[in-house]
Amino acid sequence: MVKRFLNITFLAALCMTKVFAVNGYTTIESSVTIYSEYYYNQLSTFKGTIIFENGSGTTTDEWTQNKEFLNCVMKAGSIFMYDRNGLGRSPADLNTSVANPITAQLVNHKLIKLLEENKIPQPYLVVGHSYGGLYADYFARKYSKLVHAVLLIDPAPSNFQYSEKVMRSQNIESWSKFSNEELYTKYSYANANKLHMTTSAEIYYQLLGSEKTKQQLNSLAKLSNNIPIVIISSLQMESADIIKGKWLDQQKSYLNLNPYSKVITVDSGHFIQLEQPKLVCDQIINLINVTD
Repeated sequence: MVKRFLNITFLAALCMTKVFAVNGYTTIESSVTIYSEYYYNQLSTFKGTIIFENGSGTTTDEWTQNKEFLNCVMKAGSIFMYDRNGLGRSPADLNTSVANPITAQLVNHKLIKLLEENKIPQPYLVVGHSYGGLYADYFARKYSKLVHAVLLIDPAPSNFQYSEKVMRSQNIESWSKFSNEELYTKYSYANANKLHMTTSAEIYYQLLGSEKTKQQLNSLAKLSNNIPIVIISSLQMESADIIKGKWLDQQKSYLNLNPYSKVITVDSGHFIQLEQPKLVCDQIINLINVTD
């Protein structure tokens, strides 16, 4: 049975407030349930929705913990965010395995169902952070007719290779002996937080699926020139030794020929929306106001 956000009571409440927040769980298919949050702004001139895609191993907290940022984007328009399975408040998807890892196609198959089941209004301004930038790019290419604009916040480049330092820190060879149930228990998101582990089961299966994700992206047409895309890049990531090669140079591959598409560089850490919330929110507002 599908659980949806909005019912008659909620719709009535929307008429009495400027921004109405609803959170809950949606079962999109057998054994797959996802937690999400929807903030409806009935006064916004943008009648679509700002969709947030979290970075690797992170949750909706990366968008809500900085209240300046959250309040700003809530004023800009209606927003939708969610936890991918195995992270935050979304239970693990035990269909995930070594043979069926997490990929952009899988993530967006779930996301489009989640949006459809909850009747989240189009068009979408898609915002992706870090590894979530790959997922946001896939969504914008796959469902281009639904997309108004794209904002990528310090995205992982689409064809990147992790550095040797990162691969050593993951130690993923030792994980292959666990079943998916054991892995999601031993390396759950909650345990990763409590024990200060650098990774979790969700990150492991995402890492296993990273090459497939790249193949899936390369199989799609590049982002339409009709859709503006803005990239905000952290200068501090240039020396972080996360990937092989230059961080900013590789990020530029996301750009298309839309006249509003551009790269903005900032002296910030990786979570730019937390360190420079006004800058990021201003770019969201600018993209909302872009017209054909």
